[in-house]
Amino acid sequence: MDKIPSIELKALGKALVFSFVLCLLAAVIVYYSSLNETLFPTLGRIILISSIFLCGCQVSKAYGSKGLLRGVTMGLVSFIILVIATYTFDSSLIDLKSFIYTLCQCITAGGLGGILGIGLSEK
Repeated sequence: MDKIPSIELKALGKALVFSFVLCLLAAVIVYYSSLNETLFPTLGRIILISSIFLCGCQVSKAYGSKGLLRGVTMGLVSFIILVIATYTFDSSLIDLKSFIYTLCQCITAGGLGGILGIGLSEK
């Protein structure tokens, strides 16, 4: 029996691939240019926000309704995956300030992506 993955899982997969490609691109640019490695935290935040924005946009575009809710949900799911991965690999990186800051970024990026996805949908 063939099961088709849900729209949400497809969007998360695409966002993960998009993040990976952007990370490789940022690493190559910083390595081969005169940019300093201190840019990596900022680049990481930009990559996180853009991938969650893309994820929320794709999900709400596919459904064509409830963009803010679907985008925020995808932002929360992405945040939960991020926290689990961070806790698994290096739990010393988790503190309350970065936890709340990243949660707000994920919710905002997902919500804005969801709103844009409704505008792009054809339904």
